[in-house]
Amino acid sequence: MGNREDLLGAAKRCLEDKGYARTTARDVATAAGVSLAAIGYHYGSKEALLQAALRQALEEWGDDLSRRLASAPVHDDPAKRFAALWNRVVESFAANPSLWRVQFEVLAQPDLRALFGEAHREARLGLTEMFGGAPEGEEARVGALYQALLSGLAAIWLADPAGTPDGDDLLAAIRAVASTLH
Repeated sequence: MGNREDLLGAAKRCLEDKGYARTTARDVATAAGVSLAAIGYHYGSKEALLQAALRQALEEWGDDLSRRLASAPVHDDPAKRFAALWNRVVESFAANPSLWRVQFEVLAQPDLRALFGEAHREARLGLTEMFGGAPEGEEARVGALYQALLSGLAAIWLADPAGTPDGDDLLAAIRAVASTLH
């Protein structure tokens, strides 16, 4: 690997270990085994490097989630499929806990939040595809619901892993809510 790739890998490790706000340029350069000047040369700034590292980590998580969803038991019953897929999502939190901590840290910082707005809009459509699509014209709305469920589950998992609803809990809750909508 070259310095650019070394910096990106080191930045991802620093984000996992220290979080966004506590990671310094010196931390990343030291972890990569390069000079501080290499950050500016390859990325322009520490912030640009950390943002690239976070984007790459999110893409890797998305790829991992796609693999997990593809390996979920196949059910002809859409309700069973829904529950099985959400069980895989919850499993992905345990495999990537630092990524979720960093995401919530970034979302809490107003100057960084806007950087990920477009990525979140794209993620909604990706989630819709991963979960089997939506009626024509409703992809964005269905994706927003999936994203809300995903983010909410991640927040619950970070605070109380043992109390995180599973796919069957989500299915029962959706059915309960739907029964009240007349």
